[in-house]
Amino acid sequence: MQHGNDTNPAEGMNAAGVGGEARDRFWAARQQIRLQALSLFIIRSTVEKHGGNMEVDLASDSINISVPEKEKAACVREIEAQLGAIRL
Repeated sequence: MQHGNDTNPAEGMNAAGVGGEARDRFWAARQQIRLQALSLFIIRSTVEKHGGNMEVDLASDSINISVPEKEKAACVREIEAQLGAIRL
């Protein structure tokens, strides 16, 4: 009998009863959620830095961004550079 999160190859499950494949999918999903949250933070802070605002529309799974016309190009370039750095 093993303890903790060690995997028992004979059973293909850890002590908590979670199979390796399911556990891997869980951790991958958590990582994706973290990247999405970080992306939204980057977008919101950059938009606000350029005098705009951002709203998340959960119903349509989209974001609405409003930035003053004179700041749009700079805002887009900065968001692209920052999001490219974290490679979604």
